Amino acid sequence: MSIGDSTVDGVIRLSLQREVHYPTRRWLSGTNTTGSRTIASDKVSLGVGIGTHYAEIYLGLPPQRASVIVDTGSHMTALPCSSCVDCGEHTDPPYDVSKSTTANYLTCAEYGHCYSCESNNHCRMTQSYAEGSMWSALMVSELCWVGPLPSTNDDNAPDEPDPSMLLSKFGVRFPIGCQTKETGLFLTQKENGIMGMSQDPNTIVPFLVKSGVLRANLFSLCFADTGGTMVLGGIDPTLHIAPPMYTPLLTTSGWFTVEVLDILIGNVSLNIAPSWYNSGRGVIVDSGSTDSYFPSSVGSSFASLYRTIANGHSYREDDAVLLSPSDQRKLPNIQFVLRGTTPGSSVVLSIPPLQYYTANADGSVANNIHFTQSSGGVLGASTMANFDVIFDMDQHRVGFAPARCDETHGHGDFAPNVSKGQWTDKSFWEVYGTLVTAVLVCSGGGLAVLLLVRVLGRRQQHWTQVALEESGTPPAPPTNEDGDLHTPVSPKRSPRSQDDSIGIHVM
Repeated sequence: MSIGDSTVDGVIRLSLQREVHYPTRRWLSGTNTTGSRTIASDKVSLGVGIGTHYAEIYLGLPPQRASVIVDTGSHMTALPCSSCVDCGEHTDPPYDVSKSTTANYLTCAEYGHCYSCESNNHCRMTQSYAEGSMWSALMVSELCWVGPLPSTNDDNAPDEPDPSMLLSKFGVRFPIGCQTKETGLFLTQKENGIMGMSQDPNTIVPFLVKSGVLRANLFSLCFADTGGTMVLGGIDPTLHIAPPMYTPLLTTSGWFTVEVLDILIGNVSLNIAPSWYNSGRGVIVDSGSTDSYFPSSVGSSFASLYRTIANGHSYREDDAVLLSPSDQRKLPNIQFVLRGTTPGSSVVLSIPPLQYYTANADGSVANNIHFTQSSGGVLGASTMANFDVIFDMDQHRVGFAPARCDETHGHGDFAPNVSKGQWTDKSFWEVYGTLVTAVLVCSGGGLAVLLLVRVLGRRQQHWTQVALEESGTPPAPPTNEDGDLHTPVSPKRSPRSQDDSIGIHVM
């Protein structure tokens, strides 16, 4: 990406990379330089990590490269520093503060909310994740550029601008965690670090907006199985197969929390009150979680309905199965119904079986929609795939547009679907009679939108109803006195290794 390309329409566009691995998830436990110009948006390529997508960033002068997981479920950017003794081997060398002419350690007074203060008053932050990972870091103010820079050693591009000049002119000062310790998945992951992209003001997009580099406080993620694209400050409609549909955010800071009204299997409702899905912290859209998760209290109802509609095929939570693509196509779609932006409206995300099943290295497949949470849930990367998911913090909404996130592959059986629906706070029978009709009419009338999850197909549809009464109103998402996020109780990544005991069944 040249700087000229990124400023034509004022958007920053980046390609994403992705490293294929077993499903994992990780949740939190617990101004510009002179001569800068405004960029409406920037497009960045994304790579594929261990069930995650990552982008490259450059820090300091001279620029030092790092690969970071793109994580809408956390709010800090951190990566290993050269002073870390046991920080694992990653794609890029550790960040060396001593080699940067633009780095400054932040004091506790400058950063605030520090975990502890060092003897020299440097701010230390520690972040733990419930699956066992953690890191500890000193906070540094550093010049940052998101996306690739031209190589100074590229003889084939003599007209490319000097990368140090680009970083000096277009980079933004940004707080990063210089990790001195890391454990768990951070030791083994391919990427150097993590880039939190929640609604917290200390994330990169709000910093770029405050610095005048971006105009709009929004970004979009388009995940493909082999990589994808991130756009900062805007969207790239050329990726879209159909216009986006939006669901309102329930919070104006912290996580991207949305409201799930219903879950359908083959257009048949679980007939469970929305408060069961949205209890606790609610349901968040989290790119750092490989899979999607919902309350365990809903699991038995889901499994029973699925078995009926799928002609006896069991939805196995913990077991891998030997299931051919042709057999997967006989299974029903799973639909998530989200609240729409206008009264009585809804957005229906329809996920085909070739997408809600993830292929393992041994030829088996495993479900990537789980019912293991004590409360609340997660729409993870597996549900975001093949969609351009728009995180619009200005308008307080999240959009889903069917998109060609990997333009080298067609959609076919792998295409999820998004459509409009109707929703009222009436009885479930009144609601779902209207809702199922709306889904069928919208899909047949050309209003269907592709939802990007992972790689799934279509299933035959059968009907049944399972009822579960609503009990009480769920509490609001937990925050502290400053409005900061509390630590979720569940891990963001639940790693599955080759040595794990996983039952395989021939269906």
